Amino acid sequence: MKLLILDLDGTVRRPKSRAKFISDPLDQEIIPSSQIAIASYKSEGWLIVGATNQGGVAAGHKQLEDAIQEQYQTLRLCPEITCIYFCPDYQGLHCWLCCIYPTEESSPIHTAWGAEYSGTYRKPGAGMLNAAMKNHCGFQKPEQILFVGDRDEDKGAANAANIPFLWASDWWGSSPDEDFPW
Repeated sequence: MKLLILDLDGTVRRPKSRAKFISDPLDQEIIPSSQIAIASYKSEGWLIVGATNQGGVAAGHKQLEDAIQEQYQTLRLCPEITCIYFCPDYQGLHCWLCCIYPTEESSPIHTAWGAEYSGTYRKPGAGMLNAAMKNHCGFQKPEQILFVGDRDEDKGAANAANIPFLWASDWWGSSPDEDFPW
């Protein structure tokens, strides 16, 4: 299995309004170069998931339900992404998982992820990355794994999880067959 974990804000999506952060679930668009890279990885058989800090919830800029709807909108805009893990608190205590499974109703599902990595979910902690690897790969490490992000805390999370990291700006110009950092 090949697992691609993507940071979202600034890596995959951005506010349509050009504000600093997405404040309304519909105020987002997929970064065009990111969409191209995602399609390329998907065509090469990579499983793709998102991992995003959502400190706006803890700061009171948005409600938890807004953050949940924001993730679902991203999944609708970029259906190649299987699911999104997000941490809404500064302490890294909680992680939510949002998925849209292909059913007759295409019902969205969201749930709080287990306490196993509590205290490490917020990047630069490795909790969301570890949860993604465990949830999608079981206890075996994927034959190929990559975490892509645009901030120092993304690189820190990859280091803490002991997985390869690639800067978004480099990833946008790469393809699955080019050299990776491992």
